[in-house]
Amino acid sequence: MIREGTGFKFNWEAVLLWSMLIAVLLGLMAMVLTAGCITAGKNIYREATATPIPTPIPPTPRPTAIPTTPTPIPTPKSLPTLAPHYVDPLLHGERWEGQWFKWIRMDVQGLKDLNMGVVVYRHAFLDSYTWWNGALGNYQVQKPREGYRYFAVWIHEEMFGDNSTNDPRIWAFDETSFRLQVKDTVIESDPNLHNPVNRIKEFDYQYDYYNTITAPPFGYYIYYSGTSPETAGMVAMPTGWLRMGKGNAIDGYVLFEVPEKTMESDLLLLGNFARFGNAYWRFTR
Repeated sequence: MIREGTGFKFNWEAVLLWSMLIAVLLGLMAMVLTAGCITAGKNIYREATATPIPTPIPPTPRPTAIPTTPTPIPTPKSLPTLAPHYVDPLLHGERWEGQWFKWIRMDVQGLKDLNMGVVVYRHAFLDSYTWWNGALGNYQVQKPREGYRYFAVWIHEEMFGDNSTNDPRIWAFDETSFRLQVKDTVIESDPNLHNPVNRIKEFDYQYDYYNTITAPPFGYYIYYSGTSPETAGMVAMPTGWLRMGKGNAIDGYVLFEVPEKTMESDLLLLGNFARFGNAYWRFTR
């Protein structure tokens, strides 16, 4: 205030100046306080919304390998194979090489009894065979189809007995009565595999069931006629009738063609003997 005479004069400028200073100070204080609150609020928001950092988990230690003894691989067991055993010769069905199939019929012709049988008694595999060419006077080598080999089987058929007056004779069973089963395939003997009149060198010492003569082709009688120059006069005739006695037996080999890897265990020789029954033979080495 300014004194004038006896009274005072109010200084509005000073009041205004102090008021402005006070306002400025209050404004600065408000800014400081507000800035602190905003910063604190921002920090609280960041902390609330930020993805928490997981606490690191220490790695699981790798287990120490413990040496173990390896489990041995078991030795594979072979499949059981059929072993030859006794078979009643009068029974139909299965039997083994060397075992008879027989049948008996009483009074088939008046008082004549029929007692006969068949036996398969030998077998052989051949990659080829050598036959005698009588017309040319030399040996020829015969080979099977590519991927095949030969299988020969020897068969003996006999009517038992020695009394000619009681001989009931029947028409003989020949090679057409037999089939060869190779695994799941049944085949016949092909007549084109071998001409029965031509002697096979490899069979020169393969005798018949009773070891009396060299066994011919089964169901054939080989003789010299002098009328067949292409075979040097030799002729092969079907046996036809079967009579009683060893000397009248039918004996010989039947030839088949089989895949080259065929084994004995793959084969069955099937015999069909009409009303007298059926039999089949297994082979062993």
